[in-house]
Amino acid sequence: MKITRVEIIPVSIPFAKPMVMSGGPVKCADAVVLKIHTDEGITGVAETGDTSLWYMGESQDSIMSNLINVFVPQILIGEDPFNIEKIVARMDKVARANNQSKAVVDYALHDLMGRALGVPLYKLLGGLSNPKIPLAFVMSSGTPEQVGAEAKKLVKAGFKGLKLKVGAHTPDEDIELVGALRAAVGSKIKIMIDANGGWVYHQALYVLQRVARYDVYVAEQPVPWWDIDGLARLRRKVDVPIFPDESARELNDLIKIIEKEAADGLFLKIPKAGGILKAQKWVAIAQAANLPVMCGCMIDSGLGAACTAQFLAATEWIGKIEQEAIGPLNLYNIPDTVSTPLKNDLAVKVPRYEGGFLYPPDGPGIGVELNEAAVKKLATPGKKPVIIGK
Repeated sequence: MKITRVEIIPVSIPFAKPMVMSGGPVKCADAVVLKIHTDEGITGVAETGDTSLWYMGESQDSIMSNLINVFVPQILIGEDPFNIEKIVARMDKVARANNQSKAVVDYALHDLMGRALGVPLYKLLGGLSNPKIPLAFVMSSGTPEQVGAEAKKLVKAGFKGLKLKVGAHTPDEDIELVGALRAAVGSKIKIMIDANGGWVYHQALYVLQRVARYDVYVAEQPVPWWDIDGLARLRRKVDVPIFPDESARELNDLIKIIEKEAADGLFLKIPKAGGILKAQKWVAIAQAANLPVMCGCMIDSGLGAACTAQFLAATEWIGKIEQEAIGPLNLYNIPDTVSTPLKNDLAVKVPRYEGGFLYPPDGPGIGVELNEAAVKKLATPGKKPVIIGK
């Protein structure tokens, strides 16, 4: 089997409700859909999820440039799509970082491989370890009243954990928001906070020392990504578990974090690691250090969510902690995909989110089909798809 043609399609999916984050409000998911065709008529599909210069350092334009000018013509065309290890190694050699660009290639290759063999991807990643994946819902910021009201609805929908975005307000306002969240949900719901590196060290210390009384389960990336020493100092001074996210990107970053004792657990996004192949190695390092892993994703459609679901279903170590519910739930501002069926998503039928759990699709590959009509409808204005190969 050989790769003969690749389609690179820019799409833009409006959020039902803008996400308020430390990097600013996010109103639209600008993404890239990738289709890898072969000489045997089997096609693998994938999407990047939303792109962000402030988080991933990549944009829709940069990803398209990487694919069009480097990865597709130099590495993919003519290659056997089953040679994923070889392809990923070559991408790492020709391009430093740019992990979201690499991940969408990795996703499409894994989808193609599963479709060629007629099995869901989780069977190729180690089998089914987690048939239902417990989730923590990611809440955007707002007023204390808004946060409390949203939290009550989410608990009623079945979520046993809630993650609140902080860092966009003053430290005292963030403390007030965490207090309002705890008051709204009671003592049995796990509360997590994510500053996305929005605090400098003294702000993080100030906030975390004060929110500890609200029994915060996880504080994700309280200081900038480069301040691993700051993470280590915080761990010695606060009673809130510290989970690096932006700091924990490349495999070598994990080694540095572990050596400096800068984490109580780790936060993974598969695109941040560079795809499923590298994410498996990423989790293996975390497991070797006995550090739990929470996994999230870029804000994506059911197409991207299916990739994440397949990975989570097959990864036993992931089952040690709730995972992050983002993807289509945050994209469309819904608590599940059952009570509100989605018709115009990039996936014909999105993965099942229900009662605070995610269920992996059982179809071949990533388990969902591409919605061609939605791809056309959501085409990014002013940008055209690119086809390379025959």
